[in-house]
Amino acid sequence: MENIETIQKMVKGNLRKNVSLKEYNTWKVGGKAEYFFEPKNLDDLITFLKNVNKKNVTFLGNGSNVLIRDGGINGFVICLKSSLNNYKLKQNNEFIFEAGLSCMKIAQITARENFTGLEFLCGIPGSLGGALAMNAGCYGGNVWEYVTSVDLIDKKGNILKKTKEDFKIGYRKINLDKDLFFISATFSLKENLLKNSSSIIKEYLKDRRSKQPTGQPSCGSVFKNPENSHAASLIDSLGLKEYKIGGAQVSKKHANFIISNKTASSLDIENLIEYIQKKVYEKKKIYLETEVKFIGTN
Repeated sequence: MENIETIQKMVKGNLRKNVSLKEYNTWKVGGKAEYFFEPKNLDDLITFLKNVNKKNVTFLGNGSNVLIRDGGINGFVICLKSSLNNYKLKQNNEFIFEAGLSCMKIAQITARENFTGLEFLCGIPGSLGGALAMNAGCYGGNVWEYVTSVDLIDKKGNILKKTKEDFKIGYRKINLDKDLFFISATFSLKENLLKNSSSIIKEYLKDRRSKQPTGQPSCGSVFKNPENSHAASLIDSLGLKEYKIGGAQVSKKHANFIISNKTASSLDIENLIEYIQKKVYEKKKIYLETEVKFIGTN
């Protein structure tokens, strides 16, 4: 890319070429990023985007809800995990969280500050940016429930402010323009008079460890729950727990989780996902829609 050296001199963050993305997603699979950038802060991100706005840009957070294909990702991959991870507590019980913060960290911060509502976030393995983009949720809570406004950035480095009312929010989806990316969100929370948020988080984590393969490489839940049903129950009813394709296997602990071993390729996981969808449709006449997003090339 002709101006990579020029861009490198303009930014403070880490810009590298041909970086393996296996360590930047929770399945530990996938190819390389043509260029990989970790901005120092928001200003650094703005500078970067203003100078690469004609190129392909892909944002990554914790990499928990994506399947990065074996062919890798062309253009620039921007990882916010180590940069946009600050927060601010305002006097009116509002928190501003940056998009690179993990959902677990947000749950812990609000519990420590003695506010309630976001304890459920401890059960979501991703970062806030991805959670906002898919309206992530668990334990009866959804991330947009307490959001009042968000800041976004476009591929040209322009900042946009939007309110919750600007979005159509549905089950595991919102109407987000493909060229916009979340950089922060404001949450309005209530003080916890019972002072039991930490206890609630401990119970959620205990439940999660008992029911999910938390110590193994996965993306979290693979499929959305169909209306009036559960993806895990449908998959389990067909005897597909522990079913394998290559290095990818349906978890024996929770059928809506796919585990990857050290030999797994992204194609193994994708083939297993398609096999499950095919079998469930054949037997139950229900098409399982994925929560996980597929990025990159085969």
